Amino acid sequence: MILDEEIDRTKLRYVLYARKSTTDEGSQVRSVPDQIKYCKRHAKLGGLNIVDTIEENGSAKKADKKVRKKFYDILEEIESGGKYDAILSYAPDRLSRNMLDGGQIINMLDEGKIKDLQFPTHHFTNDPSGKLTLGIMFSISKHFSDDLSQKVRRGVSGNWEDGKSGGQPKWGYEREPDGRYRPNEWFDDVQEAWYMRARGATNMAVLEYLLEKGYHRMTKVSRKNKFSKKIVPTEKSVGQMFRDPFYFGILEQTEQSIELSTIQLDFEPMIDQDIYNQVQALAYTRKRDTSSKKRLEFKPLTHMVFCGVCNDVRWMQAGKNKPGGSKFRVLSYRCDNKNCTRTVKSIRAFYIFDAIYELLEKLQLSDEAYERYSKRIDSFTDEKIIKIKEDIASKRGAYAHKKKELDDLSLGLGKINRSSPAYAINENKIEQLATDTQELDEDIGKLKEKIANPSKIKLTKEQFLNLVKLAPDKMKAGSAVEKDRVARILFLNLTVDNEKRVFPIWKEPFASLVKAIEMSSGADERT
Repeated sequence: MILDEEIDRTKLRYVLYARKSTTDEGSQVRSVPDQIKYCKRHAKLGGLNIVDTIEENGSAKKADKKVRKKFYDILEEIESGGKYDAILSYAPDRLSRNMLDGGQIINMLDEGKIKDLQFPTHHFTNDPSGKLTLGIMFSISKHFSDDLSQKVRRGVSGNWEDGKSGGQPKWGYEREPDGRYRPNEWFDDVQEAWYMRARGATNMAVLEYLLEKGYHRMTKVSRKNKFSKKIVPTEKSVGQMFRDPFYFGILEQTEQSIELSTIQLDFEPMIDQDIYNQVQALAYTRKRDTSSKKRLEFKPLTHMVFCGVCNDVRWMQAGKNKPGGSKFRVLSYRCDNKNCTRTVKSIRAFYIFDAIYELLEKLQLSDEAYERYSKRIDSFTDEKIIKIKEDIASKRGAYAHKKKELDDLSLGLGKINRSSPAYAINENKIEQLATDTQELDEDIGKLKEKIANPSKIKLTKEQFLNLVKLAPDKMKAGSAVEKDRVARILFLNLTVDNEKRVFPIWKEPFASLVKAIEMSSGADERT
């Protein structure tokens, strides 16, 4: 054993070892470049001779030579009397977070093979007290790692079992009783859907592909749902899937974002992050009308009205026809399902809008209804935060893709002759990309504010009053575009039965307001 006072550190050959695991908390562990910077500063102050710098990404929670091959190569080099005498690292937990590696390091110190350890964050002395302290620090690191892992596993497993990872299992996956996700029989079809979208296919084209393949899922039987129900995708659910970072391995939760490979080592992501970013960029690409053709006539409530007779998953087609010998064409919605038993295949639009006006007139906000609404919205906060975090991930993906494209175009612009038509084309594209990235960055900032202050998600009583007061008049007096816009703010969709009755599915926060009004009027409070 070499005692601390016998060491001439200026003559030792130090290897600088920097490590950051994907499971480390980003705000608590210095990045690898930062670790190297602080270690080099420490070496300069102490006159230490760094002969090599080794960087590694891998967890030190377990003694695994496959995960930390470079670290074990260092120990073998020291063991054989090779080119290193000592180790310089940012902190003891960069070397070990498990007792086997920690014990091996202390044993090599005892045998005089490792002649010294140096840390900018910890003063180590090569004596019994120093090694006792080092052992304690390794133990603390192990405890922290185990505790963090247990909390994360408990949280993720609990959320999976409770359905908080997104309710039903993600498309193309099944969820086992222990919460692990496995590819199911639809995995390849859903994966192809991602590749189709990355190649520029629309959400509608992807939906048609999945429906043609027969894609569906079955709901679970529970106390609330006595029978399993077949669910098929819609254009909206396809769009929602394409925003979810789960498919390249990130599970968004209320308190944290989890890299699934750290929880489930054999998790199989459906796509890589580059494909995800590419898809997000497509979603945030402005579409310019470069066609000289006449613009299609706007039809309100397109893709929103469904037949309540056959309950087809396809919406009723919006169009104009001449009813009963009339000279004028009027807007109507037609069910194209050949098997539908609907008495009259089409319903005129005014029946639907009259029903909407009547629904809005009933939205009278009382203090009791608002308090009930407020409590219901508070219970949805976790779900909304997860949705916002998915939106942030989506916009970050789009930003990363567009920023790379912007950088590449900017670097290449200098190589193009200014008189060339290609110069103007690329210059315009650079300007558009710069605008897009700036807007995305601003949007990300706004969404982050909502997470930092969840109360911003909920409308104030004054905001609600204004919405409730203005919605009926806006619908009645507005143009076709304004009516359509208000309807899309209020409703997910509208179902029409054979008697021309309209049954809406409200969007939040209006769904909670309607529920609150029903409760305050004496209706059953069950949800």
